[in-house]
Amino acid sequence: MKRIDVALALLCFAGVCQAQVGAAPPLPVGPGTDADVRNKHADPAAVEIPLYAGAPVSDVLQALTDKGFLIKWDKKQVPPTMKLLEKPKATRIDSLLTEILAPWGMRADRNQFDGGFRVRPMKKAKKEEPPAPAAT
Repeated sequence: MKRIDVALALLCFAGVCQAQVGAAPPLPVGPGTDADVRNKHADPAAVEIPLYAGAPVSDVLQALTDKGFLIKWDKKQVPPTMKLLEKPKATRIDSLLTEILAPWGMRADRNQFDGGFRVRPMKKAKKEEPPAPAAT
């Protein structure tokens, strides 16, 4: 071995020894995060999703968020007056959101930047105008 290699090895060994000398901070005291310690509100399995006709769409979106799905929406675009017209039949989250939001002219796009979904108004299809008659 070269002298520089020996010096680097000794320097690393000294650094490790020095790091072990200091006292570690104490562990935090409080309730753990095990399933038996969590309260019922924070447990996603305990969240009830109001999927019935007449339920406010904002309550459904909030319940899905509490369940663990990352869904972002603007409170102005989803007012409390928006209600489910019928009970959704979909089981996948993307199909469920489409079924809930489509009657109101809304859609849920995948949010590529943050992950999850972003609720937005549907894009209006551009109306095609008939071509103008050719001038003769």
